[in-house]
Amino acid sequence: MNWLRHIAMYLVTLLITVGAASCSGEDCPINNTVMGKMVFYNQYQDAVYFDGTLTVSVVRPQGDSVVVNQKYGPSDVLFPLSYMHNTDTLIFCYSGGGGVTYDSLYISHTNTPTLVSVDCGTAMFHSITSVGSTHHMIDTLILKSSEVNYDERENIQVIYRTAN
Repeated sequence: MNWLRHIAMYLVTLLITVGAASCSGEDCPINNTVMGKMVFYNQYQDAVYFDGTLTVSVVRPQGDSVVVNQKYGPSDVLFPLSYMHNTDTLIFCYSGGGGVTYDSLYISHTNTPTLVSVDCGTAMFHSITSVGSTHHMIDTLILKSSEVNYDERENIQVIYRTAN
C-alpha cells in the first residue's frame, strides 16, 4: 500500500510540473522571419495578377538567393530585408508572352533589433526609407507602409504598365 502512495505523489508532482510549464503565457510567432509585402496593381489601382511566371532574387554580397521561384500568376510577393545592410536589390524576372523581361527594385531601410519577449527572443524589424526601380514593366512604386515587422501588411504597391 505504501508503493501506491509513492505513485500517487509522483503523479501529482508530475501534473503540477507539466501544468506550470504549459502556462508560459507567451505565444511566439511560429514563423519568426520578418518579411515585407509587395502587392501588384495596374495603372487604375486595380489589383492584378501577373500573367506568366515570376522569379524574384535578392542580390547580396555573399551571393544571390531566390525568394520566389517561377510562381505563376502572382498578385503579391513577400520579401526579406537584410539585417546587415541598409539597401537591398531585388531582381524580378518575368517570363510570359514568349519573352523574358527583368526589373530591378531598390529598397533602402533602417534596421532595428527589437526584443519581442524574454521567451521569444529578439527580431530585426525594419523601416523602409525609400524605394526605386527600373521601368521595363514597372511604372511606379508607392510606399504604403514603411514598417516591416511580423504584421503582413502591404508595404509597397507595384504599379505595372498596361496597354491602353
